[in-house]
Amino acid sequence: MESKPIKATLLAIAVLICAQLPAQKIWNERAGCISAQGNLAPGYLLEQKSVGAYVDGDIEIFIDDRFAATGALWGSFATTAKNEIGLRANHALFFGANYHFLKPGRFDPFVGFTPGIGLVRATYQNGGEVSMAPFTVTPLAGVTVGCNYYVGSIFHFFVRVECVVGEMFSTLPSPKRIDELKFMGGLAFNLRLWKPKKNDKWGKTG
Repeated sequence: MESKPIKATLLAIAVLICAQLPAQKIWNERAGCISAQGNLAPGYLLEQKSVGAYVDGDIEIFIDDRFAATGALWGSFATTAKNEIGLRANHALFFGANYHFLKPGRFDPFVGFTPGIGLVRATYQNGGEVSMAPFTVTPLAGVTVGCNYYVGSIFHFFVRVECVVGEMFSTLPSPKRIDELKFMGGLAFNLRLWKPKKNDKWGKTG
């Protein structure tokens, strides 16, 4: 019986928070702002048809209201046993740019392109044994589709899907494709670094 008042109180708090969201101030100009986020992210390796697991940190610096420079650091977790054939490590560093379609507002869909380099390691069949390849530097390229929802000027929610393509060589008997879909979502934080100029605003560039 005591749990009912607690549930009612939590529900009332949630309703009040949701009701206040539209009243929170958001960025009127993106230029000069920076956003950062970190989260755990799953992936799906297309050729191996296996699941990947990562910790990801991203940063985005808005050059103007539409274009932003981006960077991301990915660290992978092993999802296969040592005696299984497959990818054992898939760390990566990316730099690129995002394009934001809409004027500054709560909803913010975007696309991005991010070349990068990976530090990759895999196990492979070597005769009758399973061998471990050494770490190999691998060129990568990623295309991102996502959407932000700005709750206020300090933070926003985001969802993002990224397609990463690359090929590993190393000591493997043949090159190995490491194409992958990665899925991200969570909470990001915002900070203004500088005050934008007039030609940085939406409609004043290009």
